[in-house]
Amino acid sequence: MRRQFGAVSLLTAGVLTALYGASAGAAPAPAPAPAPAPAPAPTPAPNEDTALMEVVVTASRRAVSAQDLPISITAVSGAALEQKGIEDIAGLAHSMAGVNYTDKGPFGGVNGSTLIMRGLNSESTAFQEGLATSVVPPVATYVDDTALFFNMRLEDLDRVEVLRGPQGTLYGSGSLGGTIRFVLNAPDPSGFDAKGEIGLSKTAHTHTTNEDIKGMINLPLSDTLAVRISAGASDDAGFINQTNLYVLDSPGVATGVPVLSQPTTPGNPVGLNPQIAPKTYSQDGVNSYQYRNGRISMLWKPNDELKAQLSYYFQRSTANGFPYVATNPLAFTQPIAAANQFLPNGTQTPVSSPPNLLSLAPATVPAGTDRLTSAANSLEGTADDVNVAALNVDYDFGFATLTSSSSWAHHNNTTHDDLTAEYVNFNFYQNLYGQNPRNIINASDQLDDKIYAQEFRLASKTGGTFDWIAGLFYKHQKTFIQEHEYYPGYNAFYNACANSGLYPPTDYGGVNASACGAGEQPPGTVIDGITNPLDQTYIGDIETTFKDIAAFGELTWHLTSDWSVTGGTRVFKQTVSQAQQTGLLFDGKGFVSGNSLSDEWRKALWKVNTAYQLDKTNLVYATWSQGFRRGGVNALPSNQPVPARQGTVGTTCPTGGPNAGFYCLSPSLLTYQPDKADNYEIGVKGVVQNRVSYSAAVYDIEWHNVQEGTSLTPLSLPSAANVGNATSRGVELELTAGITQHVAARLGYTYDQTKVTSFDFVFAQNVTVPLPSTGGPLPGTPKNSAALELEYAHMQFAGGELRYELDSHYQSKLLSSISATAPVVPGYTMLDGRISFTRSHWLATVYVDNITNTLGINAITDPTFWGNRTQAVVSRPRTVGLTLGYSFKEK
Repeated sequence: MRRQFGAVSLLTAGVLTALYGASAGAAPAPAPAPAPAPAPAPTPAPNEDTALMEVVVTASRRAVSAQDLPISITAVSGAALEQKGIEDIAGLAHSMAGVNYTDKGPFGGVNGSTLIMRGLNSESTAFQEGLATSVVPPVATYVDDTALFFNMRLEDLDRVEVLRGPQGTLYGSGSLGGTIRFVLNAPDPSGFDAKGEIGLSKTAHTHTTNEDIKGMINLPLSDTLAVRISAGASDDAGFINQTNLYVLDSPGVATGVPVLSQPTTPGNPVGLNPQIAPKTYSQDGVNSYQYRNGRISMLWKPNDELKAQLSYYFQRSTANGFPYVATNPLAFTQPIAAANQFLPNGTQTPVSSPPNLLSLAPATVPAGTDRLTSAANSLEGTADDVNVAALNVDYDFGFATLTSSSSWAHHNNTTHDDLTAEYVNFNFYQNLYGQNPRNIINASDQLDDKIYAQEFRLASKTGGTFDWIAGLFYKHQKTFIQEHEYYPGYNAFYNACANSGLYPPTDYGGVNASACGAGEQPPGTVIDGITNPLDQTYIGDIETTFKDIAAFGELTWHLTSDWSVTGGTRVFKQTVSQAQQTGLLFDGKGFVSGNSLSDEWRKALWKVNTAYQLDKTNLVYATWSQGFRRGGVNALPSNQPVPARQGTVGTTCPTGGPNAGFYCLSPSLLTYQPDKADNYEIGVKGVVQNRVSYSAAVYDIEWHNVQEGTSLTPLSLPSAANVGNATSRGVELELTAGITQHVAARLGYTYDQTKVTSFDFVFAQNVTVPLPSTGGPLPGTPKNSAALELEYAHMQFAGGELRYELDSHYQSKLLSSISATAPVVPGYTMLDGRISFTRSHWLATVYVDNITNTLGINAITDPTFWGNRTQAVVSRPRTVGLTLGYSFKEK
């Protein structure tokens, strides 16, 4: 697995001459001297051919070998990522055990449940694909020193550092399950460099090819100044088909109304009796992805003491569809589950005429439907833009190094998605929205996140009795989350239905079916300061301003040359101001609410670590560390004119009041409190004979006051709440071996047993979904996961080297949400293979990802929300490809 770069080539020298030329008036160069005889090759040191490559990391805020850090950390060099063809976080997660990632393509950067470590996640991994929540992600991700969560393309990286477990003292709020740092390559003033790569591949179940191109150039402008530029573009063909798309009368996402498959008649003026279905069509390969990214950075190093780097990164990701597939034929023919048409968790049978229907439009399974077909009725898509600017300055005072990290980031995501199945499965839907057989519900979601952060830290030199790090941190973040939902054409349908005189009006009880529904408030109606646009069913807007001021530090005492004790703390003041408006705009007063609230937390996080060096390359350690996430506010209507869920306590308005018998909100749900994790861990790691590296850790995490982005009240309104308490206990193992000169292997295994130990009483009475018994697992984490890599390399062939690699990933079954109705997601094993040929400056690779064409299911939606139209998030099918790369430095 060793890649060594040779001397600068003649071609590189020619490029340098073209760039810089020779001094004016310079004397002619002397004739070259005869080339000396080649020196004999050095005799390899013992085990040199099987020696392990060292990765130096800065996770502890000073440069040290990953194998020497007394924490659970996995470090992967950028060269290794390129060698394995890992281009995104999904590929990175599959290459190691215990990092769980739900691959949603460009949709995957807005919801923290996408990325999970050590089992610390409570949110559904399969809900609205582009909907963000106000809950901070449980894993902190950094681009260099900028904290930002998005689905980053892994190009021109120096390394990736994966730190497992709470990292609150050095990394602050949000690093509950762990921290991942993507460290990009810095400009190099010592010499010119450039490289490029093109790729072409074909994925099963697609109708076109995938195409990739990327490149990098490093330009030394002087001995102290350099610029590095990199860019990439990827186009991935879609592998999901949609065979049940509705033909719309206009292409607008929010305004297009389904077209009738046949005309109405005077006796059936709105197509209800009999039902007139919408006209449908089919489209293949809907989930095509496009990625565009670029970076420019400048490094100035005038002397050995001072170094400054200014950088700008941009990424745009778009998708024309979501990797959802229907899990059964009823998704097309009977999308409404019978159980969802009763009061949630109750036994009351609706007494209505007409009865509640299980399919609002006649339908059969469309032709061409297979295992990679989505049942959604409209096309979906997303556009995700990320901009990051950063300035890092280091100055070495001799006794310590001062670092200033300044960063600004802007993450903007807009998504449109189909929520028809979710709406028709609401138990109150046919009472309030009617039985229109040509209904379609579209969502327009947005995440607009702007962050400014400044950190100063001073890190002492190592080698003495004490090592220390001290720092100050400031963060200002403004986040806007939008969830707007539309029912195009409903106002016109209701008016025609009500004016026909054929159907009685609704009883507004939220239970019994109504052919026409309740209608909508006249467009322009203002309720609690919120204006109702035409055909907009729901509004959910959250504006958050967050400030974090912190002082942090760690002190290591080397009691002996082998034994050390480290203590750390982070003392912080956090303030959050949040304004939120939410509600069902159709339905008027009682269904809409606005709320503004501010809160403040002054707390301290702590860490204690002790490590003992068994010998020069092996150590044992024990750690107690903490993680923390801030709280927030909900805007929920206090009194909702629908019945409370049967069997609940404290949710029914008192008798004698204006809302007697209907649902009343508990005031405690208007806020959610911070949650905290306490991590207890012991581990051992080391290197044996410079051929085998290993690490093992056992951990026990107590998670208090768990936060979840969820749905509350009988109206299923998006909110955030404190679920209760949970634990995560497990074992992590990693083993890397250089077996022979040609053979190397790497094995990772994680056992993670998560449990919800208690539910908060108020949450349990008000959450929309039925809760499971305590003792069940947290969502998104398999109990067992493993990654195995086998490599056969350094095979001399045709003047170059051949390399073979086989990678496998295994994960056991899991659940996608905390719900009694959550389907079990089956486990799977996936195999990838690569053959690479390197010669001089060229590298060619043939690869097959997902060799067995396994249907890797990562998550399944909850039938409580989606009824029979549950859909599964799936991985990409078998992909066969070829890449060709050229580097100005020899490989």
